[in-house]
Amino acid sequence: MIKAFSPNMNSDIKNKTMLEQIKCAIENKNIISHFQPIINNQTNEIEKYESLVRLINENNEVLLPNLFLGISKASNIYCEITKQVLENSFLILQENQGISISINLSMSDIENEEIQNTILFFLDKHSELGKRIIFELLEDERIINFKVISRFIYSIKKREVRIAIDDFGSGYSNFERIFRLAPDIIKIDGSIIGGLENNNYSRDLIESLVYFSKKQGIKTIGEWVESESTYTILRNIGVDYSQGYYFGKPAALKISKN
Repeated sequence: MIKAFSPNMNSDIKNKTMLEQIKCAIENKNIISHFQPIINNQTNEIEKYESLVRLINENNEVLLPNLFLGISKASNIYCEITKQVLENSFLILQENQGISISINLSMSDIENEEIQNTILFFLDKHSELGKRIIFELLEDERIINFKVISRFIYSIKKREVRIAIDDFGSGYSNFERIFRLAPDIIKIDGSIIGGLENNNYSRDLIESLVYFSKKQGIKTIGEWVESESTYTILRNIGVDYSQGYYFGKPAALKISKN
């Protein structure tokens, strides 16, 4: 049985110890994925899942990414975490028909030749899965080499993969990113969704984004949906999909042979 992890249990852990735990988890294939449902606002059915990385340590505790990703990025093992997330996600896609999986990629992932080669290897090996894969480009990092990013996007779109801009409306996210990255999906940041019920500015902003997106043929997803009232507003505005604790927390997804 995997036990729930309390951050207080390891609040004083040192980076060196955590790095050892990360290496151990990689070696033992204990970098796992939990999946959060994404709901089609028209059908009210689960249509996609977002793949979210987790780490199981030697005490069988599930660690959230904020506890280990930063440390792994400062070392040479972050690439191995990304590769295991890709493996997890492709396995779920192979064994579960009728769903799509959204996989997070940082700009440093895309600029890493080894990661790019791994992604293209999986896509070519499982060419039938491309249309059910979405890569979410994380908006917490600046694009360092746009030519590399552009070539990557071109190569995976040829394989029917869709691109999403994550957390639109926060950090470095802006309309310039839309013009340059030509996404298929825009995920509206939770900081905007959270104030939707009592903030006309948030509502007006989302309405403007939805109008623009529909004109461009881009789908929209509202993140951090935690109540029925927020969900209802998003549907009425015309947001295509919703994701958040109201529908389900990230959890292990059972393999279901169809």
